[in-house]
Amino acid sequence: MAAPTDPRTVYGLAQLARAVQRQIEAAAGGRTYWVRAELAGLKVNRHAYLELVEHRGGARVAVMRGVIWQDTLARIRTGLGAEADAILKEGVEILFEARTTYHLVFGLSLVIEAVDPAFNLGALERRKQATLATLQHEGLLDLNRTLPVPRVMQRIALVTSVGSAAHADFTRHLADNEHGFRFHVQVFHTAVQGDNAAYELGRAVARIDPARFDAVVLVRGGGSKLDLEAYNDLALARAVARLPLPVLTGIGHDVDITVIDRLANRPFKTPTDVADHLVDHAHGFAQALLDRMTALRHQVFAAFADHRTALHARQGRLAHAAAARVGTERRRMDGAARELATAPLRRLRQVERARLAEAGALVARSAQQGLHLMATHLRGLEDAIGLLRPEGLLQRGFSITRLHGAAVNDAAALRPGDEVVTTFAHGTTRSTITAVEHDG
Repeated sequence: MAAPTDPRTVYGLAQLARAVQRQIEAAAGGRTYWVRAELAGLKVNRHAYLELVEHRGGARVAVMRGVIWQDTLARIRTGLGAEADAILKEGVEILFEARTTYHLVFGLSLVIEAVDPAFNLGALERRKQATLATLQHEGLLDLNRTLPVPRVMQRIALVTSVGSAAHADFTRHLADNEHGFRFHVQVFHTAVQGDNAAYELGRAVARIDPARFDAVVLVRGGGSKLDLEAYNDLALARAVARLPLPVLTGIGHDVDITVIDRLANRPFKTPTDVADHLVDHAHGFAQALLDRMTALRHQVFAAFADHRTALHARQGRLAHAAAARVGTERRRMDGAARELATAPLRRLRQVERARLAEAGALVARSAQQGLHLMATHLRGLEDAIGLLRPEGLLQRGFSITRLHGAAVNDAAALRPGDEVVTTFAHGTTRSTITAVEHDG
């Protein structure tokens, strides 16, 4: 009896896989496609292995494997430059060029040939412009620039990552300033990059008590555009814009301007530039104060000279008046003596002595009163001059810089190479000017 025949057609797995492979290769034709997808997973071991996913309405609608071979990976990273690590990481949506391949063991995957950085940077720029437009609409974009700047900014709220190069550069530059100014810096620690950086920056800003500070400073080291994304966050920008203190930024980049830079009272390129500005601002106040004190000293000396001249003139007039009064009284007494020539000699002498004594006492009292007034005025002038003597000003921490013996009160009077002499309360120094920076 013959065995029954099986009417089904049965294929081996490899046979079916080859058939699928032929169909995919025929359909794809070796072409490449531009594909947009999110990196749900990334592993790099010479080659890069990716899990690519597309979400729609909060649900996954497609998942595929991707691979970037070693040589291609090196070329892609070179093309992405400083943005490579920020683009090739989990959770980032990318635009890439790929071709399909079907392996009998590993199945269907996309072999990625190129990644377009403009896709990510363009999205970043669009988000930043939208944030700036929102701040402009809410009246916050230029709000911090309208705040009055204190004449001296010594109490600083520093928002940065403790232990970073930016933190070290700013605090060291501020502490080691050439003028010896003292600043009081309180650090509000925060992350400055990464997925939670914007949130942590906002929390640090919220902890600042405006009553305890003169200014707020935000600094960080350099980085790529995507590394600076936290400083474009809308919630952070609103918090910074509403601070009632002037905000200074030194976010460490030369070209890209973040949203926080745009709304700050004064943006700077680096943390050390911010520190230089604070030192220069304090020096400008100290120099203006010293100039004012010098002008006041000159005014007092001029007033003293005027009063001394007037005093000498008054003294001359007083002496002349006293001499005239004595002459008048003498003539009057001579006349009286002649009229009394017929009186007894003793009576005549008594009257003469009495009148002479009276006239002498009157002259003495007038001279004494005039001299007492002059002495009191001179003592007042001497006390005023004593308060403004250069030695007293130097003892209080000021110094006088001279060029060719003349005091310098304007940096415009100096040129590189000039030798200046600076006088302190105890000793002098000689310095050579290497650079001159003007206000504004």
